[in-house]
Amino acid sequence: MSPRDRRRRMALVLVSTLTVMATMAIAPSLPAMARAFADTPNAELLVKVALTVPAIAIAVFAPLAGWVIDRFGRTALLYGSMALFGLAGMSGYWIDDLYLLIASRFVLGIAIAGTMTTMQTLAGDYFSGEVRARFAGFQSVIMSIGAMLLVGLGGIVADLDWRAPFLLYVYGWLLIPIVAPHLDEPARSARDAAALGNEPLDRRRLFTAYGLAWFSAAMFYMVASQLPFLLHLRGITGGLLLGIAVGLVQAMAAVGSHFHHRIKSQRSFLDVYAIAFGLMAIGYALVSFVDSYPVVCLGSAICGIGVGLFFPNSTLWVLTLAPPRMRGRCSGGLSAAFNLGQFTSPMVVQPAVVALGLGGAFGASAGALALAAGLLMVVQRERPRGMR
Repeated sequence: MSPRDRRRRMALVLVSTLTVMATMAIAPSLPAMARAFADTPNAELLVKVALTVPAIAIAVFAPLAGWVIDRFGRTALLYGSMALFGLAGMSGYWIDDLYLLIASRFVLGIAIAGTMTTMQTLAGDYFSGEVRARFAGFQSVIMSIGAMLLVGLGGIVADLDWRAPFLLYVYGWLLIPIVAPHLDEPARSARDAAALGNEPLDRRRLFTAYGLAWFSAAMFYMVASQLPFLLHLRGITGGLLLGIAVGLVQAMAAVGSHFHHRIKSQRSFLDVYAIAFGLMAIGYALVSFVDSYPVVCLGSAICGIGVGLFFPNSTLWVLTLAPPRMRGRCSGGLSAAFNLGQFTSPMVVQPAVVALGLGGAFGASAGALALAAGLLMVVQRERPRGMR
């Protein structure tokens, strides 16, 4: 990799850390936020929605962002989205109405739709083959480390004031002058467009990738939206301790992402998903059935390794499938799938929470993940070539 490509890679992974800030920075504040808005009907559920509502905005606007950057170019939308990210994110510090807070988080999601889709598309523009595969793993490592640090920092400042983590979104503004010198607009010649214009898109595989991305995200975001409340019920109330339990998932996701390329080189995309879901099932089972805080942290760590496998797996699969002429739109679809899973996570899990309690909901999710892993292994054995 050339020095120029190394600078591009680092700039892109720094941009990618903005996406994890959407939820992880304020996750340790959720119980205190619910208490602060206790006079609002259904405050606890609405606070969880405030955590994940950026995801529905991303799900709606990421495909539009993909169309825009395929048509008009990449970098202008990227920097505008980063500026909006800082403005919308920090506004939560001053907002006193829960519904207005949810609205500001929706605007934050629009900003992330632009940054996330453009970042993934630029990775496909700049890199190919082995370099692209290694980038996907490296990106997930840095995202996981960034999320871990953000959750820890969010936990520390949340102990001072539940509103304080919203100020961390100034990071979006600070990042613009750091990355701008290294992210140039890719050349788009008419000859290349003509040569690539008829390259086919395998829609069956693409929508399989989107479906698995949705399920992965819906299961993963239980950590941010449900685990702080479960630990609170078990007597763990400190923001720092909540942040550690949530942040361990991100810390170990960095480990899983580091090994993704090595694991994927000998296996299909579906095999890697099966391994990831199996590890998440083990982690959630420990969280569900053992009350000990250290064991819950162990479960979070095991789950995190699985999380670290499925994120780069999804990104690499979609970039591999996407023709260059449709790279922005395909990346936007992946962003939409991930974030629709994130947004729907509290609602998908809520029936299990009502019927089984928070601990039982983690147990039910462990069963769903184990079943998914088993089904993927069966499908892969029957159709090993068609889904690689």
